[in-house]
Amino acid sequence: MNYADLIHRFIDAINDTDAAGRRAAIEEILSPDCANTDLEIAVEGHDALDAAFAALHQRIPPGFRFDLTAPVDVHPHQARFFWRFGDPEAGIPAATGSDVAVFADGRIRHLHAFFDAANTWPITRGEPCPPPRDGC
Repeated sequence: MNYADLIHRFIDAINDTDAAGRRAAIEEILSPDCANTDLEIAVEGHDALDAAFAALHQRIPPGFRFDLTAPVDVHPHQARFFWRFGDPEAGIPAATGSDVAVFADGRIRHLHAFFDAANTWPITRGEPCPPPRDGC
């Protein structure tokens, strides 16, 4: 699997509401010592990452998902990708940002997430998503 494919599989894993399917994907595409960090959370390992994704699904409205907004930009042993989060049918996403992934032994080892300043709600804090307004 190439690095761009790993990023696509990672996005699929975040969006997967089936706990067993999500866990299997995490174990396949991320190293056991993986780390995911942003301004609000830092998790390490499969268990913590899986728990963070499960907690996210508890807080978001049905249908909200992450989607890539541009092709994955791959460099040796790292990649950058841009994403949106929210209802895919809405014109305005609830959040946007980019991540940098670092790879080791054919899997994702580190993810560094950056949220855009204009986001409409914090997706990583324990706050529930606000109700949709004007199509967002």
